[in-house]
Amino acid sequence: MNAKDTRRHGTEDFVTLTDLWRICKANRRWFVLSLCLCLGIAFYYLFTTPPLYMREAAVLVKQEQMGKSAVKTPSEEDFNNIGLVQQSTNVANVQRELTSLRVLTEVCRRLFPKECTTDADALRKAEGIRGRLKAKIENDKSTIVNITYTDPSPVTAERVLGMAVQVYNEQWVADKNLVTANASRFIQDRLTLLEKELGNVDDSISAFKMRNNITSLEQVSDIYLQQQSQSDAEILTLTNQKAMAEYILGILRDKSTRGQLLPTNSGINNVVAETQINLYNTMLMQLKSNLYGTSAQNPLIIKQEAELEDVRGNIFATITNQIKTIDIQLQALQGYNGGASSKLSSNPEQAKHLVSVEREQKVKESLYLYLLQKKEENEINQTYTSLNTQVIDMPHGSDLPTSPNTRMVLLVAVLMGLVIPVAVLFVKESMNTTVRDRYDIEHRSTLPLIGEVPLFDFTPKGMWQKLRSALRHVHRHHITKDIIVVKPDSQNLINEAFRIIRTNLEFMTGKGQGGNVYIVTSGNPSSGKTFVSVNLAVAMAIKEHKVLLIDGDLRHASATRCFHSKSAGLADYLGERHDNIDELIVESQAYPNLYVLPVGTIPPNPTELLSGDRLSRLIAEVRHRYDFVLIDCPPTTTLADVDIIERHADRTLFIVRAGLFLRKRIPDLEADAANGNYKHLSVILNASDMGNRYGYRYGNRYGRYGRSYY
Repeated sequence: MNAKDTRRHGTEDFVTLTDLWRICKANRRWFVLSLCLCLGIAFYYLFTTPPLYMREAAVLVKQEQMGKSAVKTPSEEDFNNIGLVQQSTNVANVQRELTSLRVLTEVCRRLFPKECTTDADALRKAEGIRGRLKAKIENDKSTIVNITYTDPSPVTAERVLGMAVQVYNEQWVADKNLVTANASRFIQDRLTLLEKELGNVDDSISAFKMRNNITSLEQVSDIYLQQQSQSDAEILTLTNQKAMAEYILGILRDKSTRGQLLPTNSGINNVVAETQINLYNTMLMQLKSNLYGTSAQNPLIIKQEAELEDVRGNIFATITNQIKTIDIQLQALQGYNGGASSKLSSNPEQAKHLVSVEREQKVKESLYLYLLQKKEENEINQTYTSLNTQVIDMPHGSDLPTSPNTRMVLLVAVLMGLVIPVAVLFVKESMNTTVRDRYDIEHRSTLPLIGEVPLFDFTPKGMWQKLRSALRHVHRHHITKDIIVVKPDSQNLINEAFRIIRTNLEFMTGKGQGGNVYIVTSGNPSSGKTFVSVNLAVAMAIKEHKVLLIDGDLRHASATRCFHSKSAGLADYLGERHDNIDELIVESQAYPNLYVLPVGTIPPNPTELLSGDRLSRLIAEVRHRYDFVLIDCPPTTTLADVDIIERHADRTLFIVRAGLFLRKRIPDLEADAANGNYKHLSVILNASDMGNRYGYRYGNRYGRYGRSYY
């Protein structure tokens, strides 16, 4: 396919980049207006929006580790594996806690006491702060939490950050002390019970010795103690572990203590159990924190309670298995001691009893010392608690506001000011399937374009003139001489346009390429063919060409109305009511050299009149008497009149109105011209937006053409 065929078949309706660039250049004033509007909105936003300042701080989360106790019991080996469990702080939990409503509500109470007189007020204030407070962790391995807060006041932003860290630390210490307090209560209860039991054992030993006259235990049990010292120590350890395990099971079984924290550092010698207890306490405190400001029906709360119940079940199962294991070990040790005791059968019965009582005393004393140690450790923890967070970067930030960003706002405004008209024009032109300008004709066909007529505004300027114009145009088909815009000495754009068309017609006629009889028609009603015909005739007459304008529209007589002619005319000649054509032709008084053949009496059968032989005789007669003969015809799409008149003409001037004629019809028009349906067809583009300096609202209003007659 050659370039000619490509151009001829380029009838696609979508908007290309070239089309878009051309349309944007033609509508550049809209870009100026859009830019002004967007920049105006941007400046209004900048002047009315209060500036926001951002402050940031960095908090180091300490990985808390507590080693084994430095205080040893009298039997160091018995409690060698019993110490404080290693603990570490969860950085993600710290991140969530710093931005929790629990912390922020307290922050609001302290910083804004006048605004937060009630809990509901404090909660609402906290929700507002929460939206501007951000806490982030650089990566999974980092222990530094970066917190930022944005506020119209930089001082307030710094105070909020500092108070958030302070409140979090205070609440963390309170939670940790709560766990320590629970452990202290357990230890104190056990110590009270052991003191009573030790008193009873001491009294029993003293009474037994007095009754049996025994002054020293070594006298009867040296050998036994030497053999059983190791097993006794193991029994002691296992007994302590079992007591602690049974106490924890008692808490787990009691429904009234479901919300109570479990004692840590219990010394049950089970790493799994101790780890599960620490996890349970952490999850329980997190659940209590999340319940603050929400309901128990929250899906997150329900999920956490389910997870907590799973951990509680795991702890119960682990400790139960531990107790079973301890029982088995105790049975084995007790069996060993039974064998050793049989060796003492020869000893006096009193000595045996004394050994048993002394053993019980030793067990209780060891347990008592161990609990005293734990009591001292808990008291130390309550007295001094190191914070698990440390501010390494105090709240700081730029003195310039972070919002609104003036550069970004203005940049966005400029971009929107450019993008919006482009988008609007693109959508508008994508929906527009009509001819837009001469580009659509020249690049979609090979039809000769001999000129384009710009838009023209016929609206009168004065109020009285507008009223007169409105009264004059009451009838939808009423056309007056106001459509004559060509003036002898005018240099405006529309006059220059008709001069160009006149020159092109002079060139074609002068070369003798088909004579001087032209029909003027269009493919659509309201295309402005009468407007072009009348003004083109006037333009030729001004240049002293002898021009005859024939009103070939026998149904509407549009050109006739332009000259206010009421005499007989073409219809009377074709109907054989007049034989002398000179009597029907009217000479224009305003424009010398311009002659008009009006319609005359509008006939009921225009097509039959045009089909007669008188039309050919008429054109043959006037062809040689006038330099140019212009015949104003109806549109081609409505009636057969054009086909009849076109047989007697030399050339066809086809009026294509921008914004009305469909682009997809251009190939059909070119095909009709190639097939000889139109003689030497040339195109005139009407209503072209040439520079957007003029407006044109004229049309012959053929939308209902012929409806009155058919």
